[in-house]
Amino acid sequence: MDKENPTLPILTDRLMIRKLTRKDQEHIYDLCLQAFTNDWPAGWKMNYQQASDFLDWQISKYDTFNVISDSVYFAVVSRDNSTFIGHCHVGNIEELGETEVGYGIAKRFRGLGYATEVAQALTQWALNTFNLKYVVATIVDNNFSSLKVIEKAGFVKYGRKKIPSLDEQNEFNYFRYYNPSQKREV
Repeated sequence: MDKENPTLPILTDRLMIRKLTRKDQEHIYDLCLQAFTNDWPAGWKMNYQQASDFLDWQISKYDTFNVISDSVYFAVVSRDNSTFIGHCHVGNIEELGETEVGYGIAKRFRGLGYATEVAQALTQWALNTFNLKYVVATIVDNNFSSLKVIEKAGFVKYGRKKIPSLDEQNEFNYFRYYNPSQKREV
């Protein structure tokens, strides 16, 4: 992705999805701390230095990012006061060869419809910016809130998939959202 890409930031009524910056270090680390209390995916259990390295890695990817071959994370902030709400990501799941969208809202901002707003906006952005036929979402069984969010966002369940890079023990609920401007696969 060209760093001057005019399609970023992505704006919704209440939120802005933008590139992460070094100024987001404390916010990213706060999300990592939530993983230690089981309020965030276990893969986010990172110490301060690991979180900093993760942030640097994500920032370095913006110049060349392409959802077909890589994935990248963005910040989700409120439009009115730039409060950091969470993150979202979009990109390739290697085992599936498909582009996934995902989101994570900090615990104190959950239940306010932000996740649905992010899922819808990021999905439309990915489909339109990269001219994709569809995007996918993968969600574990016990993440009831996210299962509701992804259905509210218009995704349709297509069964279950095992994705070893995400978790070798679990099958994920597998959803797709098709681009209305593309011919749909059967």
